[in-house]
Amino acid sequence: MFTGAVMSWWKTKPEFKSQIEDLLVKSGERIELKVKVNRDDLEVRWTKDEQTLRNGDRINIHQTGVTLTLWITNAKEEDDGRYTATITSGADSASLSATVKVLEYDRHWRVINWGRNADIKHRLQDMTLRNPQAQHLRILLHGPVGAGKSSIINSINSIFQGRVMVGVLAAATGGHSFTKTYNTYEITDNQNRVLPFIFNDIMGLENKDDEGVHPGDIISAIEGHMRADYRFHPDCPLSRRDSSYNSSPALSDQVHCLVSVVPADRASNNPDEVVIRKMQMIRRHASDLNIPQVVFMTRVDLLCPLVKDNLQCIYSSKKIKQKMESYKNALGIPMNCIFPVKNYHEENTLNSDMDSLLLDALQNAVNFANDYVGTLTAGTQPSATQPPVTHAEPSGTHTQQMERPTPRLERLTLQVETPEASEPSTWSENSGAGRSGGAHTEFLRNSEIDSSYIPENVARGNLMPVFTHIADRELDIEWRRMNWDTGSRNRMERELRELRLLIPDLKHLRILLHGPVGAGKSSFINSVNSIFQGQVSARALVATGAGVSFTKKYKTYPFINGNSGCLPFVVNDIMGLEKGNSDGVHPNDIISALKGHVKNNHKFNPVSPLSLGDRDYNPNPTLSDRVHCLVSVVSMDTLTFMEDDVISKMHVIREAASDMDIPQAVVMTKVDKACPLVKQDLRKTYVSKRIQQMMQECSDKLGVPMNCIFPVKNYHNETDLDQEMDCLTLTALKQIVHFAHEHVCLLKGNYDSPYHEG
Repeated sequence: MFTGAVMSWWKTKPEFKSQIEDLLVKSGERIELKVKVNRDDLEVRWTKDEQTLRNGDRINIHQTGVTLTLWITNAKEEDDGRYTATITSGADSASLSATVKVLEYDRHWRVINWGRNADIKHRLQDMTLRNPQAQHLRILLHGPVGAGKSSIINSINSIFQGRVMVGVLAAATGGHSFTKTYNTYEITDNQNRVLPFIFNDIMGLENKDDEGVHPGDIISAIEGHMRADYRFHPDCPLSRRDSSYNSSPALSDQVHCLVSVVPADRASNNPDEVVIRKMQMIRRHASDLNIPQVVFMTRVDLLCPLVKDNLQCIYSSKKIKQKMESYKNALGIPMNCIFPVKNYHEENTLNSDMDSLLLDALQNAVNFANDYVGTLTAGTQPSATQPPVTHAEPSGTHTQQMERPTPRLERLTLQVETPEASEPSTWSENSGAGRSGGAHTEFLRNSEIDSSYIPENVARGNLMPVFTHIADRELDIEWRRMNWDTGSRNRMERELRELRLLIPDLKHLRILLHGPVGAGKSSFINSVNSIFQGQVSARALVATGAGVSFTKKYKTYPFINGNSGCLPFVVNDIMGLEKGNSDGVHPNDIISALKGHVKNNHKFNPVSPLSLGDRDYNPNPTLSDRVHCLVSVVSMDTLTFMEDDVISKMHVIREAASDMDIPQAVVMTKVDKACPLVKQDLRKTYVSKRIQQMMQECSDKLGVPMNCIFPVKNYHNETDLDQEMDCLTLTALKQIVHFAHEHVCLLKGNYDSPYHEG
């Protein structure tokens, strides 16, 4: 009668016979945790972060003999955590845990080379300034109190010294600014060599108008009027009467790149309103001076546990990307000018991954600054710069990197929700015909259509996208021939570099960009400049989307041509077109620009166009002042929904250009957002039926023939050049330059090939 009790007493205590391995899985994959125990009759309980797990839709708890298994299908961000298996027999128990990390993106959305630290350091140490008048490049750090401005200087200095340094005293993460004076910091390496760039640290911005650095002081510093060791007074900015005011700043006194330092870990997703308003004011002033601007986003490890455990996961973190997009929208800085970093804080030895992030951010800021100083004398003297870059064939193509292709969208139906008293109407893209009836919605269950390709303004307001049919959207062959190889890309770049103008009194060809707000005019200029500088550039500051135009002035952008001065063409950026008569650039101002009457840096007034007698009116324009090709820039993903009023204005401008025999072209941006096929592989641009249809729609709306319409993808998220993006941009640019040159040659009755033979 005691046999069972005796046998139970003699059973061994519960034990684990193997470990549970920590897991790093991609979003959507299956989580599988497996462990072996010493008995098959134990009570088993699985928990996540001390919460009991039970079998359900995605969770499957299973035991086969002495093997315990936990499966979770379709891994999500919320599955991140610590998982524990507890085994129990009577009063005895044992527990074993493992950590699961879910990568929020299937692959990195920005590429960084983690093993290039030594190469980047050497390039920065040995770089040549592009303007002989510049003694150094000056980089100004500004931002809210406690964001990490001083720590950035310490961290960068540590990298070049080869050991953790604390040369600049840093404030705590909140409260009032520790920095009280305007300080200049040289960076030296471990051989005591001074690097060709310096940093200025400045008092922090605070959330009250009478606290922290005054925005006027930062503007004075940008212009070079502030002397070293000036002491800040929040309620009394520097003035001309002060002894610390530099009335005649040299080029080396001025700021060449403005860096906004912002924290990633603020509790709210929206930064302090007053601080952001001050930063926007400073940004606009820097933009008026064409000074490049970037953002260093610090404290990334405190925002995302995934990144805290592994910095190399930073560009697969949804939290990091969302925070970067938050600052992009708040500050108006494009994504490819925002760099997440982690400063040295509690560490006492260097960390290779921290160095990689900091060096990547630093290299871009320094390159932008060097590009900027090179343009300051670009029109008068050649600048000392690197020779043209020749790009090697990439190690892998987009096709090789592609995952399983996303099925293409055959038809998009838009349902307009109307008041209950009336019936909703439905519009079909393919048929163009509407149909009335009751509310009708079709959803593709389990389909893999990427809903991010719905234009943003469709998702807003009353328009609701409804998917219907999936079919093949790919043609058998390219309907426009395109050479994507490295040789063709380099050949187009070389031909544009070697272009010779056939009109002796012509300084340059002038190309004018115009179009709706947010279409990508400034980004196209940056993309062109990036190609010729051999690195991603941000000379023309851009707006981050549709809305109010960021460009307020008529700006001319030349392009440096290696050691040979400037390329023989310039591009003019202009305020965007908007609906109504009180917003956006006035069509008459664009027509005046076509004729050469608008002086550089003229500030547009939407309700009062430039006229004869105004200060910025050029009454006697030369051939070089006039526009030689008009380029309409439109966004492919919002073309269908472009305002009729904007299209009407573009027609007025186009007719005026036609009356002057000025050639016209269209650059269609955001080609990747218009077609999932093309987003995965840009080489599919001219086999995509969707792209062909959008170009035809553009031709019908604007009256420009198809062979004058060029789809492109501007640099936005990217920090490194991309061969396929360059091929699209160079193809468009070469044709535009050819149109412009042919125009001036016909005007002068002197036409020959503008390109060198051979």
